[in-house]
Amino acid sequence: MQFERRDFIKTLLALPVIGGITALFISPFVRYLKPSSGPLATAEVFKQPDKPAPVRIVKFDVADFPEPWSFKYFMFQEANREYTSVGEQIKTIPGAVVRTPSADGSPNFVVFSRVCPHLGCVFNFVPHEAEVAKGYNYTPNPGQKVFACPCHLSVYDPMQEDTKGRGKVVSGPAPRSPFKFNFELQANQIVISSLESGGIS
Repeated sequence: MQFERRDFIKTLLALPVIGGITALFISPFVRYLKPSSGPLATAEVFKQPDKPAPVRIVKFDVADFPEPWSFKYFMFQEANREYTSVGEQIKTIPGAVVRTPSADGSPNFVVFSRVCPHLGCVFNFVPHEAEVAKGYNYTPNPGQKVFACPCHLSVYDPMQEDTKGRGKVVSGPAPRSPFKFNFELQANQIVISSLESGGIS
């Protein structure tokens, strides 16, 4: 079978198209193996995943919360590493510290991210039962204090725990509880160091 001139020209014209398609598939794979920021050392492959680092540790005095259900809002900043020329991305996360009741009267705290797991609105701590019943379509039990989202009326009870020990969703469309902040009590201070890791659960 004779290879005609027309077939030869078609083959030549098809080569750039085939090469382009091949490059489209190979390029992401190569970028996965070798990040764009600096050479990839063998040791990098076996490193632990990059974790966000706090830009500044947030601290409160325990005395700022004189009685159960005292609360304060705060903004927590963390740096997330990026393999780009920027190097990192700073994320600001709104949070809340709430002193909860304890059997012996000693200070007990919960520290939550205020980002609603439903669609990312910022929710509030609402200690007044009448306000919750009127504005959030949820009737709390006597003495129950809750976090509540003004966007789609999700309500979280900080005294009830889900399977991961977070404030339980008691009303609304939220698919899970909000994330907690990791903190310690050190010398009469609440030291907030990081946000718990994990995806949607």
